[in-house]
Amino acid sequence: MHHLSNQSDEALMILIKDHQSHPALTELHRRYSRKLLGYFIKMLNRDEYLAQDFVQELFLKIWEKNQLFQEDKKLYTWLFTIASNMCKTHYRNCYRMVPEDMERPVFDRKVFQENITDKTQFQEALKLGIDSLEVSHKTVFILRYLEQFSLQEIAEITETPVGTVKSRLFYATRKMTENLKAFDPKYEEHLFKIS
Repeated sequence: MHHLSNQSDEALMILIKDHQSHPALTELHRRYSRKLLGYFIKMLNRDEYLAQDFVQELFLKIWEKNQLFQEDKKLYTWLFTIASNMCKTHYRNCYRMVPEDMERPVFDRKVFQENITDKTQFQEALKLGIDSLEVSHKTVFILRYLEQFSLQEIAEITETPVGTVKSRLFYATRKMTENLKAFDPKYEEHLFKIS
């Protein structure tokens, strides 16, 4: 038997689609579970247990809905499309259950004004800033700056036009820049590049 670790992502998906190959799914899990876990942790306000559940659910979806994979597309992009949709559904369901007077975490810049040279403080401020973004803005911000996807890939993942991605990215980066400029006012213009 040939080694699955040498197979492309798409070849592994074909094995799953055509032969219900558990080893192929295991290989995909090995390749992408950590990356997806990181994405879910960021998207779900650092709830690691929920993020782990989401990773398992995502791989179950891949197994059960493998016929939806289009072989001319990149598997990596498809995985993040599923992940993005799972987060959207989660937040939609959460907002239905949460009382209206409860809001997203609010970024309080004053907390970080003192002794702001500390790297861990900056990282914490970055995390809180991301947590405070609206879901659609958070999604494009994380995909662009933390997961390094191109604008075109983000458009595919979020199933929105590139123009909408740019607009959401503009608002997200403007808010993040505003939140983080206390660390260095010079960052304000150059902290995040949209293109």
